[in-house]
Amino acid sequence: MTLPEFDFGEGFNGGQLTRLREAAHWFGSFRIRHPLLPAVRCGEAVELARAFFKLPKEEKQRLAIDGSPHFRGFSVMENERDWREQLHLGREEVSRGGPPYEQLRGPNLWPQDNGWKQRMLELISDLESAAKDVLRTLALSLDMPDSRFLHESETSYLVFKLIHYQPLSGTEPRLGVAPHVDFSWITLLLQDDTGGLEFSTAEGSWLTVPEVPGTLVINLGEIMEFATRGYYRATPHRVVNSVRSRISMPFFLNPALDSRIDPIDSFMSGEPPQRMAEGEPGTSTHVHRVFSEVRRDPVVYGDEEWKRKGLGIYCQACFAR
Repeated sequence: MTLPEFDFGEGFNGGQLTRLREAAHWFGSFRIRHPLLPAVRCGEAVELARAFFKLPKEEKQRLAIDGSPHFRGFSVMENERDWREQLHLGREEVSRGGPPYEQLRGPNLWPQDNGWKQRMLELISDLESAAKDVLRTLALSLDMPDSRFLHESETSYLVFKLIHYQPLSGTEPRLGVAPHVDFSWITLLLQDDTGGLEFSTAEGSWLTVPEVPGTLVINLGEIMEFATRGYYRATPHRVVNSVRSRISMPFFLNPALDSRIDPIDSFMSGEPPQRMAEGEPGTSTHVHRVFSEVRRDPVVYGDEEWKRKGLGIYCQACFAR
């Protein structure tokens, strides 16, 4: 199976909107081409990430996320299944004070190379523009106004991660990042050609998602699934680590922190896809989710995001055990 692909440089007619709706409904994942991010630009983005991870350890450690109250910066994860280093970036902004989630606003921590910083800010801006185009088109595919998910005046909360998966010792790949869904409207993914990303069908089969030059992989997140009452599917995915290093660059487009998300009452006919069969939390088939059960009541995005980052409650099913 290959993911459906959509070209945002050509526009969308009725038939393409139908294809997009079906892809979001049944798979929750697809590829896009976007004029802001042609193949050359995507390749340059990956090289920007490589350049950062080649910096001396001391320079990267100067940006340690532990020193940021806004959850920005560099970190390393190393355990029996997951060995990676990563840099968390977001929108450059100032905390307004008030609810706890306001602490999520703030400046990024940057390496000393101002040229690298400027190129990364330009990339973040273009990724946000492309992501908003996708979100608007997803709303249109449901016969709704293109601002249904994100209003023009709304300042979305952004997270951009540069991830370097370290090569494994030995010769056999093994599971790394556990199965999960993203807590976002949508996630745009740039990756190198190493491979390792897999996503799950509703039946529980795992399919590889290789890099295709000039395209970005789109995963629908848990906020989208919540807002459409499960009609659009949050994509469970995982990482299989290999003996080669890997660069992955997910960009998360989220609601504004103070946005209230109300599930849509009714819109399309047809049964929503079922969640994949899962085992108990911590088993190989368990998919980590913020919402452990189908939610019906409205939520303020920032409150839920703060539980994840500020309180460390990432998967409520695991936390409840």
